[in-house]
Amino acid sequence: MAKFDQPKHSRQIRDLLRLIAVVAVVLLAAAGTLFFVRNFDAMVRIFTASDPAAEMDRFLDGNRLLGVVVLFGLQVIQILLAFIPGGPMQMVAGALYGGLGGGLILLAGAATASLLIWRMVSVLGQAAIEAFHNREDAGKLHRLKALHDPRRAEALVWILFLIPGVPKDLLTYFAPLTPLKCRRFIVISTIARCPGIFMTTFASSSLLEGDWWLSAVFYLVMFALALFGGWFYRRLHREGGEDGKKEQ
Repeated sequence: MAKFDQPKHSRQIRDLLRLIAVVAVVLLAAAGTLFFVRNFDAMVRIFTASDPAAEMDRFLDGNRLLGVVVLFGLQVIQILLAFIPGGPMQMVAGALYGGLGGGLILLAGAATASLLIWRMVSVLGQAAIEAFHNREDAGKLHRLKALHDPRRAEALVWILFLIPGVPKDLLTYFAPLTPLKCRRFIVISTIARCPGIFMTTFASSSLLEGDWWLSAVFYLVMFALALFGGWFYRRLHREGGEDGKKEQ
């Protein structure tokens, strides 16, 4: 495992990555605002129609391929920038392309983003992690003994990516500094993302189709799992902090 306390590149690289992220967010916000303004009437018709799903199909007619490309790109950017929440993206994907289709697009984007992050961290090292994540939180992950052993590290990745509500972006950035292999990490993390992503896309799809009860069940299950995930993640961080104190 690479040593976390020895960054490969300077503060200037970290600041440059942050500047690129800020510019990307500004451009995305501008593009989103322009899209909303230009399609305001269509959005109103969708959410006020007696059959929102059918109205959504009419809106997408002739633009489905472009929509897939845009959604895929946004998912990649969301994971790369780390601080953009992924929940709204999953809801939009389910509403636009259904529970299965929307989920598959997001999984493809997540796998692509994970590969890009792996390559970036492999080249830039700690600077890439610190550009988007708190050094102290990453340090706690580094001090976890499980991440020093390939098999235990794989098991921890399965658990963290499987539970909704656990911040997965930090581990995605940190994974290249562990004994994990790139291909295995991408396969494991992508498969483990399935329950959380598909529950959200199917929940939003069911809501758009008027199946309120099914949507409520999905959201309740996700809420319960997110509470557990938050508790588990805090406990994991406390463990990392305690391990660090013992080593000092």
